[in-house]
Amino acid sequence: MAEIANKAAETARPAKAPKGPAQQASLPAAAPAAALQHAPRPAPQPKTPKPSVKDRLQPDSLKKEYQTLLHKLHERVFDAPREQLFFVPTKEPVALSSLTIASPNRAHGHDYRPVPCQIFDWALAQIGEDLSEFTFIDYGAGKGRALLLAAEHPFSVVAGVEFAAELHDNAQMNIAQYPRSKMRCRNVECFLEDAVQVGPPEGASVHFFFNPFSREVFAEVLNNIVMAYRIKPRRLYLIAVDPIATDLIDASGVFARVEPSQYDALKLKLLSPYEVAVYRSLA
Repeated sequence: MAEIANKAAETARPAKAPKGPAQQASLPAAAPAAALQHAPRPAPQPKTPKPSVKDRLQPDSLKKEYQTLLHKLHERVFDAPREQLFFVPTKEPVALSSLTIASPNRAHGHDYRPVPCQIFDWALAQIGEDLSEFTFIDYGAGKGRALLLAAEHPFSVVAGVEFAAELHDNAQMNIAQYPRSKMRCRNVECFLEDAVQVGPPEGASVHFFFNPFSREVFAEVLNNIVMAYRIKPRRLYLIAVDPIATDLIDASGVFARVEPSQYDALKLKLLSPYEVAVYRSLA
């Protein structure tokens, strides 16, 4: 019986198939030594030459390196305490191409970048008047940093204009969550609108621009402000950080430049990575 069982098991076990040509062909063949020797090698990538000491000591190079240092100083030291107060972080730049914008002026907008907090304070300090009589308007409000820095001062109203839906939503969240103990003005609002379509308020106002759009759009916004002033003269201020069209302001016949004190001028010259221009209406 055991022999029959063993024979039955041997009969049931499948026989090993001999290795045929097809099976041998499926195995990877070793490359000939000659082919390995003559295989093309990838071309070496050219190395970017490091600037020489002479190049780095050129005035333009020194200025660029110093500005880079100033940007880091503001972001990591001056801005850090207030950046913690924002519900949605404001310090990261955002490319305009990634945002939802319905305005036909999309091509004239600039990428989002936050205004340095200290630069904002130094610029606003050049307005030596009672701010409770003024409305503050930020053109290109972004995530709301400048709006809430302004709200730390006793403005009657703080308003922002932003044409990118995502940035407007971020600003709304930051306004809602900003510590009320820090806000001397709590009448703060951001509007999802094109700046060209928004007219200035009727009373005294401060208009803030951190290079939010092209010269062409700035000219239209400035014209709206000038026309409203000519209809009803009142005290207006323009604050331009990293300005692109101060010549248009100078030529308006409505504004005169505010000269900072020697101390403020020195601070801006040594510690600001951006030019700052403040203008006051003639009335």
